[in-house]
Amino acid sequence: MDEGKYQTPEEESKKRRKKFLFLLIIILIPILYYVWFIFLDFGKVMIYGEAPFKAEIFGGETFYCNDSPCEIKQRTGTYQLIISKENFQQNLMEIKFKLWGSTDYTTTFKVNPYIEKTDVIPEKEKEISYDIMFDDETKNYKLFDKSDSTKTALAYFPEEIKNPKIFGSKYTAIIVRNTNSGIPRGAEPIILSTQTSKAYLVNLSTKTKTPLPDFAYSSITESKFSSDGSFFQFKTPDSKYWWTMDLSSKTINAPKQTKIESELKTDWIYGNKIVLISQNFSVILYDPKQDKSENLGTFPDMQNYPINIIAGANGGVIYIETKAQKFRIILE
Repeated sequence: MDEGKYQTPEEESKKRRKKFLFLLIIILIPILYYVWFIFLDFGKVMIYGEAPFKAEIFGGETFYCNDSPCEIKQRTGTYQLIISKENFQQNLMEIKFKLWGSTDYTTTFKVNPYIEKTDVIPEKEKEISYDIMFDDETKNYKLFDKSDSTKTALAYFPEEIKNPKIFGSKYTAIIVRNTNSGIPRGAEPIILSTQTSKAYLVNLSTKTKTPLPDFAYSSITESKFSSDGSFFQFKTPDSKYWWTMDLSSKTINAPKQTKIESELKTDWIYGNKIVLISQNFSVILYDPKQDKSENLGTFPDMQNYPINIIAGANGGVIYIETKAQKFRIILE
């Protein structure tokens, strides 16, 4: 008998147990992985938004959300979620599913801008006209609203500003001291577009005056203030583009030339942004503070380039008037 190959019953039993455990582990590993993958490795997110909407995991499952919040259960990890709603712009969100946790996300929907005909468009706000006159009581020169019968002083100047050119809004006014001398008051001075002139910004709420950087303000041919008076937009004859000026800064910088061609129709919209219509009937939103533009869509239904554009008070509607028709573009 070969004693080297002989195993006692106890050794045979241990060997069988090891084989059994090894086979059991081999069988259990995929089972445990399957249980973990299917039942345990998950997280939840709750999407809050105006239902109904659709949520689609990029390259994966789609969820139809009839109620808000909308619960989505998925394996742990970070995913790109595309949220869409009929007649609204798609939203792309990066969401994270945490193990056995729930995370809240909120989405808001922006309307896909669309155009429709209208019979009526609102009137533009009337421009406010200001003037300067000598005040016998204070022996100073005062700025006043021409429509005010009492001629209440809005600001005072210690010296006479001859032949002033005044641009005004409800909240601010720009007073330009023309450099031309010897011109009768009320006569139209001849201004060279390169000729700099002194100007002052008047805050009509605080009645404070701030000198503005040198510029050829007297050459301005067309201008408009933003709704709160914190931005000033204007044209000059020597430039093919509109200019803007941020009047809200503590230190007011010189006017900045935009990339908006001067012949394009524009208006100030809520939020101190400029809305304009391009020659191919695209509606573009320009942020002068960030110097960035956003194309909101192209609307060939206009057919003719607008003769008038008016932004609604809340920024949700733009009114367009062409020679033949009137339209409104719904933004939100």
